[in-house]
Amino acid sequence: MPEEGDHEKGGGGGGGEEAAGGGSTEDPRLEALSQYTLKTIKQKPDKWAKMMGLEENVTMINEFLEKPEIRLLVIYANQQSLLAPSKQFPNSTKTKAVYFLKRQAEAVKKENIKTLLIFGDMSHVPLDQLASIVESLLVPIIANQKNRSQWPKVVSQDLMQHMGGLKGDVLVFTGQVKGKTLLPLPPQADNMVKAAEAQAMGSMFDKGLVHAVESVVIEWSHQIRDVLSKSSAQPLLEGKTPGPLVEIDFWKAQRADLESILDQLYSEKVLKMSSLLEKSMSSYYPAYKAMVTSVVEAQDEARDISIHLKPLRRHIEEMEEGDFKELPQKMSPFFHCVCLVWANSKHYRQPSRLVVLLQEVSNLMVQLVSLQYRCKHPFGLLHAWEHLTVSC
Repeated sequence: MPEEGDHEKGGGGGGGEEAAGGGSTEDPRLEALSQYTLKTIKQKPDKWAKMMGLEENVTMINEFLEKPEIRLLVIYANQQSLLAPSKQFPNSTKTKAVYFLKRQAEAVKKENIKTLLIFGDMSHVPLDQLASIVESLLVPIIANQKNRSQWPKVVSQDLMQHMGGLKGDVLVFTGQVKGKTLLPLPPQADNMVKAAEAQAMGSMFDKGLVHAVESVVIEWSHQIRDVLSKSSAQPLLEGKTPGPLVEIDFWKAQRADLESILDQLYSEKVLKMSSLLEKSMSSYYPAYKAMVTSVVEAQDEARDISIHLKPLRRHIEEMEEGDFKELPQKMSPFFHCVCLVWANSKHYRQPSRLVVLLQEVSNLMVQLVSLQYRCKHPFGLLHAWEHLTVSC
């Protein structure tokens, strides 16, 4: 049969060799994959030819085309910037990847390639792409009243609530990956702002929005509580051996996170929402006010500690990167700076915090001595430590 002949010709190794030899191929299926991949990833035809020059790559692509049970093919640029196929999404990529997904378990033929395959691209930062899809595509579609005109009111409200929850979860998780705490706004945020303005003018507004703001405040309080409960001593409590740079980095990150939270709490929409609670005499307003106050105090604390610990970084890096024999001389100015931190930082002037720093300094000393004598003097580690202690 003609179809089977064409199928055999394109699916065998000959089709792969022709693709490796040039930008075109007689197999329309490979041609379609090639054109979409190169156009989307913005690569030259020789990149596709190099990929098809490897037998294992040709085999994998042909298996996707021929075997009904293999329904996913991903093509991406690997660490060597060469195109490579995969049967699953890679953990990380340098550029965006393209995927081809079968709607159902069938072999790909030239007659059904347009109807059988779903194809698209995935960003090398997939979480940001997911957030963009939810924010720019899914939420506007569901929020449009015309799309929900035939739905029962209960179904419509339930779906809107779940969509708002999805949007919030994606935002929170994106922030966690980036080391930030992002406070999700509810889907009715714009209506809440309008309600606050109507309330200020003495006009009528939906009282149910006050309850929605209260629910958001509860969610935010849980997120902020997790941030305020963080401790720089946690790695030590977990049995790890962090160095003093971990302490400096912790307070730097804590300061940035708290400043970001304050910026969100002082945004125009959130201030309008808080005024809605205040003027409605909500029982949650005092809790909200206390939450903001605790963030302000924690931000002042983190800022003070971060500023005073910053000069220690240079001394620590010099000890880590310098000559081991000069280590005793470098420790004196370092501990002088530690004394200055104790004298000038009102928030770090606590024995519990200084103990954490000294434990981390001890870890650093042990690591440096161990690194220096592990290979050269396997039996002299104790002697080296005693020599370093006496020198200091």
